[in-house]
Order: sequence, then structure tokens, then C-alpha cells
Amino acid sequence: MTQEEISAIKSQFFATVAHDLRTPLTAILLSTELLETYGHETPEEKKRQYLRCIREAAEQINKLLNDALDSYGIE
Repeated sequence: MTQEEISAIKSQFFATVAHDLRTPLTAILLSTELLETYGHETPEEKKRQYLRCIREAAEQINKLLNDALDSYGIE
């Protein structure tokens, strides 16, 4: 495998990781913005849904990062 091929694979890998991180990050940002803006008038069950969304998205980001680090043998 040439250096150019390796570089292309790395670029594709990081582009994929960045894309996969943006989806849960968007959920986190939107949920926190909704809580900040409308939290005082939001029913408790809806607040719990937003918080659950934030937690699940953060867990997804953590898993993606761990998988990415594992693929490079980094802790």
C-alpha cells in the first residue's frame, strides 16, 4: 500500500468519524437549547425526554470515540 493510499484511507476514516459525531452532537445541542429556552414552561416528562436524548447522544459519541481510538490502538 502506498503512502497516498494510506493517506486517502485516513482521510476517509476521519471524515466518517466527524460525520458520525455530528449527528449525536446535534441532538445534544438541540436538546440543551430547548431546555435552556423553554425549560421553565416544559412539562417534567418532556424534560426527562430531552435529558434522555442528551445522555444517549453523549453515550453514542463516547462509543464512537472509543471505537476510533481502539482502531488505532490508543487508550
